[in-house]
Amino acid sequence: MNRKILTILFSTLISTCFAQTYFGVKGGYTMSDISFNPVQNTRMLFADGFDYGLVFKYYNLKYFGFQAELYRVNRGYRQPIDIAELGDTLYKRVNSYIELPIFMQVCFQLKRTSILVNAGPYIAYMIKASEGNNSSGQYVMKNIDINILRDNRIDFGLIGGVGVSYDFNWGTLYADGRIGFGFGDMQNHTYGGMPKQSKARFQSINIGYLFRFGNSIQ
Repeated sequence: MNRKILTILFSTLISTCFAQTYFGVKGGYTMSDISFNPVQNTRMLFADGFDYGLVFKYYNLKYFGFQAELYRVNRGYRQPIDIAELGDTLYKRVNSYIELPIFMQVCFQLKRTSILVNAGPYIAYMIKASEGNNSSGQYVMKNIDINILRDNRIDFGLIGGVGVSYDFNWGTLYADGRIGFGFGDMQNHTYGGMPKQSKARFQSINIGYLFRFGNSIQ
């Protein structure tokens, strides 16, 4: 038994010695909407702040690895207010989340340039919510209390996309585009007056800077 344990530990150590590990920071820009059922007339939420956070990436095979991130992101939607005298007045709801996606990543290397394909699940925790409208000519927003009977703090779903990275001597820069589909509802449908479905739909563009640790995969 001891010999088996030592063999496993030794194999893990050898694998790690040939692994490539990255750690760094990222920024991004997200556009989002909510898919309601029954269907509601909504508009995409954009120009509402930037995402920012940390990135960890690990490879122990030449073409396959995983990437995990932890960042703050704003998601939500806009919706016309059904009051004729207000014209094009829009209601806006913005939820701030701490989000954790974990991608399986396929990497096609062309010398120092890599083409990346990402896909995996994400989970997010709502830390803040605000709402308002632009009846005064610009959006006036106010924080709202999160009601745990009505508002689901947890969101989860799938996210994927493609990107490119370049290895410099002083680190790695990457950029990618993503599409996400939420499986959790923003609002609890069992609460009075809430829709049967309120799922997130979003797209984002991201850039990041990564430090490299370990040896290159051969």
